[in-house]
Amino acid sequence: MQSNQRIAELMVRLMSGETLKQSDLEAKYGVSRRTCQRDFAYIRRALSEYVAGNLLEEQGTYRLARQSEETDFEMALTTSNILIGSRALDQDELSGTLDFLVGSLSPQMQAAVRQQLTLSRGSYVPLSRAKPLLKRLKEMTESIAQTQRLVFTYRGSSGDDQKPQVHHAQPVALFFETYYFYVAMLSEEHGGYWLYRLDRIVEILAQLPGEKLDYAKRFSLQEHRNYTYLLDTGELTQIRFLYRNYPQTALDHFPGSRIIKQNADGSCVIEAYVKTDGAMLWLLSQGAGLRVLSPVSLVRRVRDALAAARNQYDD
Repeated sequence: MQSNQRIAELMVRLMSGETLKQSDLEAKYGVSRRTCQRDFAYIRRALSEYVAGNLLEEQGTYRLARQSEETDFEMALTTSNILIGSRALDQDELSGTLDFLVGSLSPQMQAAVRQQLTLSRGSYVPLSRAKPLLKRLKEMTESIAQTQRLVFTYRGSSGDDQKPQVHHAQPVALFFETYYFYVAMLSEEHGGYWLYRLDRIVEILAQLPGEKLDYAKRFSLQEHRNYTYLLDTGELTQIRFLYRNYPQTALDHFPGSRIIKQNADGSCVIEAYVKTDGAMLWLLSQGAGLRVLSPVSLVRRVRDALAAARNQYDD
C-alpha cells in the first residue's frame, strides 16, 4: 500500500473514533516502527494545520481528541454519506447506525446533519437481499480476537449452493469491499485461505479453539487490496496495457500500478501487478480505450473473450 493511501486510511479510522495500536498497524501494513511513527507525525501536523483535533499517544496507542462540535459535525456527515453509499445495511440497521453517528452532537447539529442527508437517505437503495449484519459483525470480530475456529452453514453464489453447506474455518480478517463485508478464513473445505461473504453465513453452529497461524503464510489484506479487483482469484501477474482514457482511473483501480510510458497522442502504457480473473473484468469494461500488451496469455484471453461476446450478435 502506498504511504498516502495508508495515511488516509489511518485518518479515516481516527476520525471514526477508533483507537489505533501501533504494533497492530505495523503488522497489518508491513511497515517498520519508524515508518508508523512518521505516518502519525504527518497526521499530527495536518490536524494542527487545519485545527481539526489533537492526536493523543498513550502506551503505544493513538486516538483523536476532537476540538470542536463543528469538526464533529463534519465527521458525522462524511461518515454517514459513506455508510449510505455502501448499501450494505438493511433499512433498520442503517437508521440505527446513522442515529448513533449523530448521537453525540447537539440537537441543532443533529438536525443539520439530518437535513443534509435528506436526499441521500431518502433515495437509499439497500442490496436486493440485505440482511441484518451488526450482530454478525460483532460475532466475527470476537472470533478473530479470540483465535477461534468456526463451524457454520454457508450459502454460496452458484446454482449448486442454494442449500447451505457446512464449513469449518478459522477467521483471520474482516473487511468491507464493494457493497459487501468479507471474512478471510483458513478453510478446511477450500484447503487454504478463502474469502467468505458475511451476509451468506447462515448460522454459526460451533465456536472452537483455533490455532496460532504462521504470520508469514497468513492472509494479507494489504496484498489483497494491492492486487485484486472484484475477484480474488487467478495468478498474480505483471501486466502492461495501453490506456487511452484518463490515466488516473486505471491507477486508482490497481494500487501500486504506474505509468511507464507517455505517448504523443495522449495515451500511456501502464504496468500493474494483478490477480488476473478480477483484472479481466475491468480490462474488458474499458472497451476500445484499452489494449492489453502483455503477457501474451492475457492478450489471448482478452481477445477470445471479446470475440465470444461479438459472436453473440452475429446474424
